[in-house]
Amino acid sequence: MGLRASVKFPFCSISTLLCYEDIEATVQKCRQPLRHSKEELNRLNQAIQQLTLELDSTKSQPGELERAKDPPAVQEEGDSGSAKCKLAWLEAALQRAKQVMVRQLCEYQELMMVKLGLDLEIATYKRLLEGQESSLGQCSTWISTSLLLSMAGFSALGTSAPCGHCLHHGSRDCVRDNNFS
Repeated sequence: MGLRASVKFPFCSISTLLCYEDIEATVQKCRQPLRHSKEELNRLNQAIQQLTLELDSTKSQPGELERAKDPPAVQEEGDSGSAKCKLAWLEAALQRAKQVMVRQLCEYQELMMVKLGLDLEIATYKRLLEGQESSLGQCSTWISTSLLLSMAGFSALGTSAPCGHCLHHGSRDCVRDNNFS
């Protein structure tokens, strides 16, 4: 039973390590789309700022045309109509850009939530792995000491390891702890 526990323990730490590596790979996969989303969001913000500036300048054009009061009424009406058409187009483009930005922002927030969850899971597995490594180090030190004692003629059967396992029965609940035969 003690041999089974000592063989099982390294496999548990290996599986934890593999799980940790899988999570790291998932985080790496999510970083690239997250970076692309950030870049797209920045590009859309710049486009919105540019469209807003064009919209503001277009809104001021009809007022300038009215103040200029060009003598040919036909030309004034045509300029005003084209400015209104351009204004409508810019407002529609601004609205579309805002919708795309909202969609990108939602995707970005979703990716951030996934990243935070994965970071938390990585931290948890890392703590578990570090705990198993330190526990494994204590047990291996005790086992090598026990082997030296047995080579010197002392029997270590029935004694407990520092990690709390009885070497005789392989459990923590053994009543034969710390008995030298």
